[in-house]
Amino acid sequence: MFHHQAFSKAKIKIAFAGIFFCLLFLAGIIGCRKDSTEAAVTQSLPISPQDRSGDVTPTVTHGMLHFDSFEQLSNFTKSLETKEEDSTLVKNAYTALGINVNAETIPNLTDYPICLTTETTIGGYTSARKWEEAIINAALNQGDDNINSIVLFPYWKTAINADRAVHIGKRIYKYYENGGVAIVLNDDWSLYDVIKTQTYESLSRAYNLVLTSEESDDWTNYFILNTDGSINTEKKVFQPKFNSAQTVDGKLAISNISWVESANGTPTFQWVYSDNSSSIGLNPTRTLNPDETLSVTVSDGSGTSQTLNIEDILACSVENFVITNMGNNLYKFGPSFNASSSPYYTKWVFSDGTTSTANPAFKTFTSNGWARCEAWRVIGNTLACQFTKPIIVKCGDKKTVTGTQQFTQCGQTWKLDGSIWVQAGEVGCKVKYLKKVLGVWVPANNQGACADLSGKYKREILTPYHDCIDVTASGSHCLGNGTYPTSVSHTISDVTSIFSAPSQLSAGLGIKVCGVWRGWGYSGMARLVLN
Repeated sequence: MFHHQAFSKAKIKIAFAGIFFCLLFLAGIIGCRKDSTEAAVTQSLPISPQDRSGDVTPTVTHGMLHFDSFEQLSNFTKSLETKEEDSTLVKNAYTALGINVNAETIPNLTDYPICLTTETTIGGYTSARKWEEAIINAALNQGDDNINSIVLFPYWKTAINADRAVHIGKRIYKYYENGGVAIVLNDDWSLYDVIKTQTYESLSRAYNLVLTSEESDDWTNYFILNTDGSINTEKKVFQPKFNSAQTVDGKLAISNISWVESANGTPTFQWVYSDNSSSIGLNPTRTLNPDETLSVTVSDGSGTSQTLNIEDILACSVENFVITNMGNNLYKFGPSFNASSSPYYTKWVFSDGTTSTANPAFKTFTSNGWARCEAWRVIGNTLACQFTKPIIVKCGDKKTVTGTQQFTQCGQTWKLDGSIWVQAGEVGCKVKYLKKVLGVWVPANNQGACADLSGKYKREILTPYHDCIDVTASGSHCLGNGTYPTSVSHTISDVTSIFSAPSQLSAGLGIKVCGVWRGWGYSGMARLVLN
């Protein structure tokens, strides 16, 4: 369920929805991306295990949390969620932070005191939740009327750092705004330091670097999945792959772009040349004459090995190319080799009759179709190979919509920030309530608060035709008089492959002040609609 480039540090309407990294499917991680409707930044956290409750104390490495498994990550986030729903524990946590829980209002410290105290106890990293909340609180303390104060999916964001990264087993997972996920294998921290500031679109397959997305089309290559499509455990990756490029003197240079996971983090590559000499290393020690032979034996150090000859290394196959769903029906088409230095160039032919030789190419599909990839030799301009892949358009989009209302009641000025979303594994809505005191928006007591859902969303059924069915969403969560918590939400857990149905799902979000309910769906105001 499944998350990054640094969020904009300007005034942001923040509604970070996002699996595995937007959200959690009981134990899932979901992803986010930008919602064009509200210009809200939603996140994508695409990887999710089966949820279980329980306390887990992660360690810290390289400024991010480390979990031995996805189960541990799930237990950590679920435990936070359970505790934050206990008003007694919340009040105790505020007290521990030096807040007077009996006051009419409280400062803009945090909406999630247990998350904050947990992060402080662990130490050594800055969570995405704390990073985002600090920006929000700074704006609120300046009296900003426009900033949306909701931090969505705070439990997941406690588990990832401000770079939107987390360490699980011997893999580093980094989540991006557009729903992309970069997985760095074999604890390759040097590689992570190189890619952590790069955009997802600028990345391409490299040694120890897997690129995937929250759409999870290729997750079976890297994970063992649950029946709902969420992640159960990691699957050991053994995919030897190499690029070839022609040098200025007409020779071939071989570069290693393998995904080979080793128990000790150091797979071996033994190269044997035409004269029967050999070398061990990531790449061959020299370039090759066009008529030379070459073989390489790849071993993961635990009994799995494979020997490839130069014909295999240079072969053109389906695996040389990557099609990635970027979200909102935008697809990225690109070869796994560097076309600027390769003996091949790529031509894409699409089912609507258009073509592209861009590397990578981007195209939007609004209905099912296909893409044919043709690899052409630069020398001689002859066709080396081609393949065709179907493009299955999803039943809809993951989406989040936010809104803000202000009203005056009994001489008090209130601000309501609302949000409604459908993300992988979860459908939900939320409202946060703030009162203006001496020009500053702060959490304050009221007589009641309520969040309810009504309408429909889409669920994808994985038949050969990817059928879409409507699912009814309903239910509410309401609070009585009091300050704690400072927001209220209602969520419904579902499978990974769920999507929004345009204008079919709405939320009633409001609070009671001086005996009158105000908000979305109250006092003649329209409900908040996920359009």
